[in-house]
Amino acid sequence: MRFLGDVLQTIFGFMLPEQASQGAHLVDDIFNFVTLLSIVGFIGLMGAMTYFIIRYHRSRGEKSAYIPHNAVAETIWTVIPTIIFLGIAFWGIWAYFELQKVPNDAMKINVTGKQWMWEFTYKKDNKEVSVSDIMYVPVNKAVKLDMTSTDVLHSFYVPSFRIKRDTVPGMKTHLAFTATKKGDYRIFCAEYCGTSHSRMRGTVRVVSQKRFDKWLDREISESNVTDPIELGSRLFMRNCITCHTTTDKKKIGPGLQGLFGKKREFSNADGVVANAEYIRESIIAPNTKIVNGFSGQMNSFAGLLSEKEIDYLIEYIKTLK
Repeated sequence: MRFLGDVLQTIFGFMLPEQASQGAHLVDDIFNFVTLLSIVGFIGLMGAMTYFIIRYHRSRGEKSAYIPHNAVAETIWTVIPTIIFLGIAFWGIWAYFELQKVPNDAMKINVTGKQWMWEFTYKKDNKEVSVSDIMYVPVNKAVKLDMTSTDVLHSFYVPSFRIKRDTVPGMKTHLAFTATKKGDYRIFCAEYCGTSHSRMRGTVRVVSQKRFDKWLDREISESNVTDPIELGSRLFMRNCITCHTTTDKKKIGPGLQGLFGKKREFSNADGVVANAEYIRESIIAPNTKIVNGFSGQMNSFAGLLSEKEIDYLIEYIKTLK
């Protein structure tokens, strides 16, 4: 059976992304079989039609014989396709449940979807660290993803691993995979989630276990930094960089260079000087004051950031001169 799957992959594999996970062949085998079946069925159907057209061609004036039905033919063209379609359905169900199996020793990573980025949280020795957009995993190690969303529906999709699952606000969803090849593999959001949906991308970086351990230890060590400006910088890169820049260049929202202490003009409120309270209000209730030239697209971070984290962001924004 595996030999047949390899043969079909050799023939039709050019149509699919690279296989880079343990269960990828389960999806590809079904796709390749259905593709083969479609080609054989098309050629067979067109061949039979051509044969009948030529073999039983009659002149216009000739009357065809009346044939009410043929029980054997009707049974064959009903039973055989039914068996094939049911076989494909049961095959798909079996493959689905195989892909859902999670080994007991699987490494767990928390995945959070937010407009418009992916956040990955790792835990080790009662410590944790969160990184954005690049998820490191060791090669040939089972990984379980516990996923959620902070705002709207997103869908975590890695074509090379043949995995895709929605992330839903207020609930947990799960995915499991075992990467089999080192390298970088693209992450996409496969559920429309707003104006920057197409830019909600990320990378799964598959490395050796030794390199992964070094990377995780370094990230956890750096996450214990206590400098509020450095912490604010990290929060900014994790939560704000999608829509704002640290220069005066506009993005989805205004650039923040030189913001602190500068007069701001709004389309829906009187102008104010950008102080700490204004920045805090912009984070918690961003549409209360909308800067001229921009629409109110920013989501509130109330409940998503603690007061300390907001203070860290303010201290960092003050330094953007």
